[in-house]
Amino acid sequence: MLPINRIGLRSFHNSVICRNSLFGEFTKRTDPVADFKPKEVTEVDSESDKKVRPKDDQDLQAFYRKEMEQKQISDAKFITPLKRELFQLNVDKNGFFKNHDIVTKDSKPYKISLTEKEIDILEPTIFLKSLRLKGSMKKATIVNRFVRGLNVKNAINQLHFNPKKMSTELEKLLKQGLEQSRELNMNEDKLYIQSLWVGSDGDWQKRLDPKGRGRMGMIRHRYVHLKCILKGDLTKKRLAYERQLKDSFKKPKMGLNNQPLNFSNVPFYKW
Repeated sequence: MLPINRIGLRSFHNSVICRNSLFGEFTKRTDPVADFKPKEVTEVDSESDKKVRPKDDQDLQAFYRKEMEQKQISDAKFITPLKRELFQLNVDKNGFFKNHDIVTKDSKPYKISLTEKEIDILEPTIFLKSLRLKGSMKKATIVNRFVRGLNVKNAINQLHFNPKKMSTELEKLLKQGLEQSRELNMNEDKLYIQSLWVGSDGDWQKRLDPKGRGRMGMIRHRYVHLKCILKGDLTKKRLAYERQLKDSFKKPKMGLNNQPLNFSNVPFYKW
């Protein structure tokens, strides 16, 4: 019996099966135009036909609110309800928070003493963060130093006439802070910039920079983000009071120390 040529048998088998199509009998030819069937037109109410925007979708907004609550750290871990109530009584009494002060609640005196972290949580605060910005940290720091510590509205006016590119981005960020202050019922005229800093956003793009004599440089496209903390009038009054209190406990300055001299004093020069 002669040996079977496997290659020849395979080519014969394929030639028999693949007569009309590349994939043989397994592929069926279809005509898209002939198989097309138009959908039946049904009447749609005008109210249901309107597009629902994300801000108008109540279920979607409730989901976003729940997601944000889970991400945010609740201040209940640091502040008890009693501390919160005593803090508010202290503010109502003095116009701002005075630490180690005595307040009365239910005809009982309480001396409230809070740490700096607890005071920072209880005082109204607005935290802002910008998006990914094209620029360098050195250029952004120049603009930040220009408005750090100023009133928010005054800072917006100064940035509006600043020719720097980063000043436009910072102006947009501060305007977002004014919108949040209206939502929180804060006095936007008393807001000031307590902290303002810039950070690298990472993932800098790089590309080659060809130079003469076969050398090659590297061009880096830097990206940064801005972060800002806005405080209200309560914080400004409290810091001014603490500064004044600290100055009152300082000892008077003396030109000469009332201490014995550590060297021999003679009535003539020693050349």
